[in-house]
Amino acid sequence: MHNRLVLFRLALVAGLVTLLSACQTAAPQGAAQLECAQWTGGYVDGQGRTGLQGQVVLKEGGAPLAGAFVNVYPDTISNLLGPSQFISSPTDAAGRYRIEVPPGTYYVVARKRLSGQPTGPLEPGDFYSEHQRIMVRVETGRFALVDLPVAVMKAPMFFKTRVVDRETATGIRGVLVDAAGKPVMGGFAMAYADPEMKRLPDFASTLSDEQGRFTIYLPAGGTYFLAARIHAWDMPSPGEPYGKYGGATATAVTVATDRFVDGIRIEMAPFTGTYQPGKSKRPF
Repeated sequence: MHNRLVLFRLALVAGLVTLLSACQTAAPQGAAQLECAQWTGGYVDGQGRTGLQGQVVLKEGGAPLAGAFVNVYPDTISNLLGPSQFISSPTDAAGRYRIEVPPGTYYVVARKRLSGQPTGPLEPGDFYSEHQRIMVRVETGRFALVDLPVAVMKAPMFFKTRVVDRETATGIRGVLVDAAGKPVMGGFAMAYADPEMKRLPDFASTLSDEQGRFTIYLPAGGTYFLAARIHAWDMPSPGEPYGKYGGATATAVTVATDRFVDGIRIEMAPFTGTYQPGKSKRPF
């Protein structure tokens, strides 16, 4: 009995070390910490299989959500808004899911559309993982444990179909930082063809990584004005990190076809504009 207790305590400590090391790896010293970008840890023996499993629950109240789909992305090219490489079967009555995927690092989100469809644009009333970007490492022969809280979408998606779904030879690369110069993880940059930036963007970047790095893939060269934010729906709300390249007066960036402009740095600060709910398709 004593030996079993010792083994249990050792396993518990090992699990905590795994979780803490994952968080530290994902958020290096000096990185800006945002609610929308986090790693998760914890594993169970897959008995020869590899993948993810967990529960989808409501953020408010914690009740399980049946009929939700879990989407697994290997990268952020589509900003986690387009089709995913892997998708689970609908969650059961207890909100549980289990999906097999190859070993690797993934971004995981959960969605439930009122239409019952596994894919398609999200609409107000649907359930989704808000702006959280859950990252996980899947290891051979084990199932990573990933629970996903979801909320009801109250406003239209800001991007709609204006997301990148493939790499191109033309674009813009840079970093997102906060006022202290620390990298902002889990945000994205937006490109507009004109300086009137109070509308849907023409193009959006990949999600910024641990170093705040982003890439905007473009179909062709041109002149663009850039902004950055966190949420992918509605207009920016007070306090949401937001910024423009060039500061208060946006600076144009000229891109040549089949070339990348590098070294763009966008500083983000709490948004102080006037918020009007549901105005993502109109000037704000």
